[in-house]
Amino acid sequence: EELLKAYYSCEELHHSLGALLLRHGHIKEAACSIQKALEINPNFAAARQSLDSLKTILVERWHFRMLNDISRNRAFHDAITAAVQNGHKHVLDIGAGTGLLSLFALSAGADKVYACEVSPTSCEVARTVIDENGFGTKAHIINKHSTELTVPGDLSERISLAVTETFDSGLFGEHVLKSLDHAWERLLKVEQSACFQAKATVIPEKAEVFACLIESQWIRDGLRVSKQVLEAVLDMTDVELNAAYSDEEPYDSEKLSQLKHGFRRLSEPFHVLSVDFNNHKEIQDLIKGVHLKEKVLCAESGILDAVCLWFRLKVGDTWLDTGPDSETCWEQAIFRGPSVQVCCREAVMLEISCQGHITVHCVLDSLINTREKAVTNLDFEVIRAINGQALIMARISEELDAKLGNCSTQNILDASRIPLVGLLLLRRRPNWRLAYVRNFSSKDFVASFVKTHGLEVAVNAVENLEELHNDEGKQYDIFIVNVFESSGLLRQGVFEDIALLRKSCLKPDVTMVPSSLTLRGVLVESEALEEQSHLVSDSRTLGFKIADSINVFQVHMQQEICLATLPHRPLCDVFTLLEINMYNVGLDLPEISAVRTVPLLQAGRISGCCYWFEQDSSDGVTVSSYSAEDTSLQAAVVFSGGVLGSVGTTIRVGTSCIDSNISIWLDNVREGKVLQ
Repeated sequence: EELLKAYYSCEELHHSLGALLLRHGHIKEAACSIQKALEINPNFAAARQSLDSLKTILVERWHFRMLNDISRNRAFHDAITAAVQNGHKHVLDIGAGTGLLSLFALSAGADKVYACEVSPTSCEVARTVIDENGFGTKAHIINKHSTELTVPGDLSERISLAVTETFDSGLFGEHVLKSLDHAWERLLKVEQSACFQAKATVIPEKAEVFACLIESQWIRDGLRVSKQVLEAVLDMTDVELNAAYSDEEPYDSEKLSQLKHGFRRLSEPFHVLSVDFNNHKEIQDLIKGVHLKEKVLCAESGILDAVCLWFRLKVGDTWLDTGPDSETCWEQAIFRGPSVQVCCREAVMLEISCQGHITVHCVLDSLINTREKAVTNLDFEVIRAINGQALIMARISEELDAKLGNCSTQNILDASRIPLVGLLLLRRRPNWRLAYVRNFSSKDFVASFVKTHGLEVAVNAVENLEELHNDEGKQYDIFIVNVFESSGLLRQGVFEDIALLRKSCLKPDVTMVPSSLTLRGVLVESEALEEQSHLVSDSRTLGFKIADSINVFQVHMQQEICLATLPHRPLCDVFTLLEINMYNVGLDLPEISAVRTVPLLQAGRISGCCYWFEQDSSDGVTVSSYSAEDTSLQAAVVFSGGVLGSVGTTIRVGTSCIDSNISIWLDNVREGKVLQ
């Protein structure tokens, strides 16, 4: 407080306070501090990135895909409208979000709508949305989980219609069964008090769950480190490095149609279970526990990497299909498999259970271990990164070894999240010394590698880079860092860290890996990219005014994009956004910026700029975040308004890197028009 009084106009101070508050969970206070920093300096890149992180916490990105799904919205609108017009005048909206389903009920003539939502931010948005659409007096926004609602109290009386769209990729993952069980028990009119009253109803009425066996290299790369990498690169023949499994998170979510490397179906789709949300006993049975065994015949030979699960939802007269071939907002649930070879006509036994949520396990005789190995369980992202980067990191370590062959002793500092190059180099030169920054997700891998190769004496872990900044006695000959994250973003604070290390503990003639960094990009037209960034227009929500309220939480920088499978049209050739010589990164970091002239080769709407990184070592080895081998994904900046361009139009694309934050903009576009 004293610092703020003395330096109230210092944007860095307000941002630092906001970042501290955000780390400790004080969301609203953090937002105020970060907004103040941006008021002082609207071009403060670090504050903009912090604000984007805060927006993502407050409103998860799937909200935008959901609101943009016009088929889903129309199905719920028609079903709710029909129900209200058939006499359901008092409505409960469970997990109301922005209040769209409540608006459907109110516009159809409901007398009273209770919209319950556990997120305070979503409640505020819903209040604004309902007021802006002229229904403020008939809606009651309740900031509670539906299982906390009481009658009387929160609701003046039991209601006859409950509507909900709290279904994740695995159908029941957001505890919808418990919510509906409580609603039938405590909130819905179970008995009709008069013959003219409508019978209590839930929308959607039913769901059917389906699954199939699939092969996917992307999923496999996250299950376990491959035999080739373990034996040929890491030389860890008596160890297994597997992905950790959590009963609390039994499945992942993926949009199979946009999965890197694609996928193959190994079986025909099969029915798993059905549920009638208007049958209280069926809901209770699925909460108590249902156990099934399903014998599935393989229709194709291949590697069984996962079981893919999806569902069909009956909403009025419409069945919404969330399967891999559908165009809905939902992803599919992925239950990790054994990644073993199966043959056509081979039977795979699945153990399926539902006790509040669905779990699926594969049972195969070939899974019986014939050889005992030490198993290290790691985060699946670490597994995937090792599989994707080990071969090229081995090449870099070989080149470094050859280049520094005459050096008897070298001190290595590897600041990468997974210090593969440093470890592989040390295996070749066990008399050298390696320091690395301990990382929670990769520390067990490092420990296993060090133990396997007997490198305990040569390896030193530090808790953070600040330890090295303060230890000026130790000087390092080789510095290694992976500049980009697997999400596609530049590693936060990476250039600031390098600058401080050069000042404190890196030798003047240090060998930098990488030696240079290039940022490549392409302008694209992509409706899919726009839909995950913001509500495209109120026409997607059938004319109800929501866009202005929800797009306050729009984040222009999108990450974890697979450009190879993203539905898009490239509008230009790949071009260079920025080039950075890593040897020039010093203590005083100037703004790194450039403006490139890019001619459009196709006419279209410029939705955004997808970009990726290329790290070059001085020995000619390039690590790209956009390659078939690497498991990293790409990032994109989404431009507001979608600028229209014609063939031959010249676009000036500006890029800057300030405080290790990338900004990309269209330099000759004003109010949606290209200035020539």
